[in-house]
Amino acid sequence: MRAVFSDRAYAAVLAETAEKITTETGGLFLGVAEKDTFYIIEAIDPGPKSIFEIAYFEYDQQYTEHLINKIANLYDHRLELIGLWHRHPGSFDVFSSTDDGTNMKYAAMREIGAISGLVNIDPSFRFTMYHVARPCRYTRIVCDIGDDKIPEAYLKLKTPERLFKIMQNRLHPERRRETVTSVSLESFMRFILPQLADEAVTEETPHFAVIGEETRGQLIDAVVNDLTYMADQVKIKAAVTFRDQFLALTQETPDKTTEVLFMNAAGGKDLLFLYDNKTYHYRSGLFEEAAKKAKEAREKHEAIEKERQAEAQARIKKPGKPGGVTESILRLLGHGKDEDKGK
Repeated sequence: MRAVFSDRAYAAVLAETAEKITTETGGLFLGVAEKDTFYIIEAIDPGPKSIFEIAYFEYDQQYTEHLINKIANLYDHRLELIGLWHRHPGSFDVFSSTDDGTNMKYAAMREIGAISGLVNIDPSFRFTMYHVARPCRYTRIVCDIGDDKIPEAYLKLKTPERLFKIMQNRLHPERRRETVTSVSLESFMRFILPQLADEAVTEETPHFAVIGEETRGQLIDAVVNDLTYMADQVKIKAAVTFRDQFLALTQETPDKTTEVLFMNAAGGKDLLFLYDNKTYHYRSGLFEEAAKKAKEAREKHEAIEKERQAEAQARIKKPGKPGGVTESILRLLGHGKDEDKGK
């Protein structure tokens, strides 16, 4: 494993460290994870409402979620959140137990894991980068710096023509004819819903809890495994954002917008999800579990159907191969002809 910084991303880390020279600070990495290499295209700052102390640091989560979408939208190739970094005091260049919890969440986002960097100034700048494998296993990795070490396609910004086209598509959605390469979120949900009938909420109007920092953390912890499964295994491309009291999974297509909304039930710790105006109970890994059951049910149905067709074919006599009495008569007639030829 290795990490490769663009010139801009590395400069952003240096600039943030220099600005907060007397306290801890950090940032997030946007880029592309490809095989055994993490290409870091952008390093975004932690936000104006972050907490900066000598031995403690906390991100401004609402700001970083906003900035991730804004920055990623500038690039022609899709950028993703692939890791993070923060500064530690003195020569302390190993992760704390708090860091372990944060790194686990990032590593769980995709099959390849994530990267996490530590900056120290003791007394000069030092950057130590780690690969974080799931669930939380650290390996120190090599870092390279330079745009020349990154595939050109990953650094390419959207052209003005491309942005003008996006504007026209949004102004006139009826004219849009772009092909959606992602697996349909709608088709996936319809595939698994028959397996979730027992999870349907019977009350007509369930109440949802107001979302807060603690609630956000609960929702992220609960849904991260399913989001990872849907992205890595099913190949569904969808945006994840917080909106009001919901964590929203959204996919836009030329025809419609499909959403799955996750939330906490009011007055308790139960989790719910809302899809197609219906509410269901939710637990971590529910979607992956339902998908496996749906696949098994489909395979069983196909096997039964195949067996039924084979039995039906076996009952149909094939042309040119009569059997029973007819076959015996033809054999005798053929024998008589042979005898006539011999006379």
